Amino acid sequence: MTTPERPFLDFYEKHSLIPTTLTFVDQENFFSQRNFLFESIGIPTHFLRGIKILELGPGTGQKVEHLLSLRPAVYVGVDNNATSINSTQNIINKSGFRGSASIKTSDFLDYEDTDRYDLILAELVVPTQNDPQLFLRKLINYLQPGGILIYTCSDSLALLSETLRRAIVNKLGMVTNDIDKSAEDIVKFFEHDLDSLKGMNRIRSDWAIDQMIKPTVGPQLSIPESLKMFDSQVKFHGSSPRFLEDYRWYKSPDSTVESLNEVAIQNYWNKCHNFVDYRFAYKARDSSVNRKLFAASNFLYSVIQETQWKKKSEEAVFTYGEQILSLISNDCSGTSESLQSFLKFWKSGEPKDLQQFRTWWGRGTQYMSVVRTS
Repeated sequence: MTTPERPFLDFYEKHSLIPTTLTFVDQENFFSQRNFLFESIGIPTHFLRGIKILELGPGTGQKVEHLLSLRPAVYVGVDNNATSINSTQNIINKSGFRGSASIKTSDFLDYEDTDRYDLILAELVVPTQNDPQLFLRKLINYLQPGGILIYTCSDSLALLSETLRRAIVNKLGMVTNDIDKSAEDIVKFFEHDLDSLKGMNRIRSDWAIDQMIKPTVGPQLSIPESLKMFDSQVKFHGSSPRFLEDYRWYKSPDSTVESLNEVAIQNYWNKCHNFVDYRFAYKARDSSVNRKLFAASNFLYSVIQETQWKKKSEEAVFTYGEQILSLISNDCSGTSESLQSFLKFWKSGEPKDLQQFRTWWGRGTQYMSVVRTS
């Protein structure tokens, strides 16, 4: 019996990679960005002082340095990538942290711990697991009642622009057995695209490896899927981007956990077309149209990311691309122009036709915070 591929780990270990290295020259500014992220999802950073934190997949450990600076009582990281573990341990050793800090070697689904934590951080590790929902359910078991789980979601809408870039990579045959050379060629082709992301602090070759080269193993995880999976175990707390509008009075009799989560889910369906393009804030619209948009994006994602690339794949990209265009043209004019630019290139093969496409990026990752209720 063939052992299933482990998402992230097998590919990264095979190539001795940690494709999450951040580049920044100003640590104070980086810490400020991380503080803003926590505050955006409803967690003022001074509340992290003296608490117990569990983190899944700390990567290079650069974000761990920020967490330790907030002076929790306990920090535990879990990873099974030797390169990541060594990098994180070195940062812990150099941090001067006076609390308890450790990094455990384990696949998370095999991880056992008798402690319960005030805060669990699962950043960029839940989507594309073999079973993202099983992954989240186990996370909740390590959270004490009233504790907060931070996790990230991603879906085919938020990834649409990058999925189309991967279609270009497939069409042009840019991935070879030489990973480094492939990444170099991809970064060069999308140089103007990447230049438009002024806040990007990730090494560009890492982006190419992780988003354009690494095989997709498991499914994405959307916000509605994650909240429905929790049932009444957790209640929605915050998100980045902040998409929730809730005008109920706090004394409303309908203030159950299920009700709050349903409000968040309905907000998602009315506004998820905004996850397609970070450049614009479009008005909320009929959720039935967005459900059709979500379905069309899922089909396109499957063709490009999850199945073997064939000649007929090119035809499918154009067909679904036109369908998506019809679903956004009335309400998302700026994004429509970028998609038209992509479709023009898809027919002509001329890179110059991508001019209006190149500055289009989606809100690829959404940060969520939920509170355990019992």
